[in-house]
Amino acid sequence: MGLITMEGACDLHIHTSPDIFERIADDVRTAEACRDAGMKAIVFKCHADTTMTRAWHTERQVPGIRVFGGIVLNLNVGGINPAAVDVALKLGAVEVWMPSYHSLAHYKATGKMGGYGHQGADVTTNYPVKPITILDGKGELIPEIWPILELVKQHDAILGTSHLGSEEGLKLIRAAREVGCRKVVLTHPFFAPPSCTIEQIKEAVELGAFCEFCSGNALSPIPAPIPLELYKEAVDACGSENFIISSDTGHPRKTMAPETSRMFAQSLTYKGVKQADVERMLKDNYHKLLEID
Repeated sequence: MGLITMEGACDLHIHTSPDIFERIADDVRTAEACRDAGMKAIVFKCHADTTMTRAWHTERQVPGIRVFGGIVLNLNVGGINPAAVDVALKLGAVEVWMPSYHSLAHYKATGKMGGYGHQGADVTTNYPVKPITILDGKGELIPEIWPILELVKQHDAILGTSHLGSEEGLKLIRAAREVGCRKVVLTHPFFAPPSCTIEQIKEAVELGAFCEFCSGNALSPIPAPIPLELYKEAVDACGSENFIISSDTGHPRKTMAPETSRMFAQSLTYKGVKQADVERMLKDNYHKLLEID
């Protein structure tokens, strides 16, 4: 069993300050830490802000690493809003995430809109807000989803399921495949939401989606630690070709992104995941998602 390093690794999911939540580091400090660990590329995600312009400025201040950003379709950008997606992609967004803390599934899981059970305020205490779902009353995708999928395809961007429920996310993945989107990611499948089963992960992978293991979710006790055995079970069931390891870090209770992912990756090898599979998920599979060479 060899030592896992972060040399050449990437990360699709890092939270930085400024944010409405307390973060462990800002954009520049985070990029510096990732570069100094030997990482090749990172993507900033923010529930409350678009990050593509922040990434653009950060990359120019921190040479030696590629830095990307995107847009989360929460209420601050109008929810499921094709116009916001169009502008974000034209400004260089590499990923379009479905709603996170404003999704209906998130509200059902945490009891809060705009926060979590352990952090953040419930915005519904200040004014009435309707949680976002991408499904209509008949369980079909709402009309606004289709132009967003076309825009994602046109720009060859990444589509992330974010905090949709598991069945919502699978409906989105099926639709994205129908439209011809090349890069679709099932976001942190064992986090709540989406709380996916192994069978749902298998279906997503069979549809051509990538599955994002977030190391910070597995190693953090809040809202609940996720057993490493689940990740091994998923790799055993599907292989490692369509899996990536991200960190989902930035929270003060977690370490910086490179160390969180290194610890998680090394721990997977102790659980019996082959080192070659771990290296592929940390590094090689990102070449299918990000233009990093």
